[in-house]
Amino acid sequence: MFRLILAFTAVLAVVGSTNSTAAEEAQSDPVSVVKRLFDARNSGNSDAAVGLFAADGEIINVVGARFAGRDEIKKFMAAGIAQKGRYDLEEIGSVGGTVTWTDLVTNPLYEKLGISPVQVAGQAVVHEGRIKSFITHFPPYSLAKFEQVCEPACEVAKADGVLIVGLLCPQFLRSAKAQMRRARTP
Repeated sequence: MFRLILAFTAVLAVVGSTNSTAAEEAQSDPVSVVKRLFDARNSGNSDAAVGLFAADGEIINVVGARFAGRDEIKKFMAAGIAQKGRYDLEEIGSVGGTVTWTDLVTNPLYEKLGISPVQVAGQAVVHEGRIKSFITHFPPYSLAKFEQVCEPACEVAKADGVLIVGLLCPQFLRSAKAQMRRARTP
């Protein structure tokens, strides 16, 4: 009976270890890491979002602005959360530690401009369960939405003192186009 108990205990230890390892692997799977980032942003939890980045991680946003290190990333995340944006993943996949995706962004400004949701494309490099780089850009279709409403949108934004991603409308369009070209160039 004692041997049976020892054998059963050993089996439980192996199964527990296997389950623990599987859970750890699932937590560090690059796609899972990026999905958790989107969940954290949508729930307004900037601390959880920042916790997914490596200490030397970086974000390059849709207009090419760079945020390096957790302090800057936290400010970026907090600003995005304050805008009450919603980020809904459309497609996501990975090759090795590189994750690519498209998502639909909805926020009060895009709704006011009549262009919501706006598609964003991104690429992240995930290493050992932490995001090293997170780079986004607007695909041509999204930039076309902004351009279609550029004059009226810029006037609305200007009249309300609203900036688009922190920039005046013409600057925003120039920067977003430049970032799209950089992000799409291998």
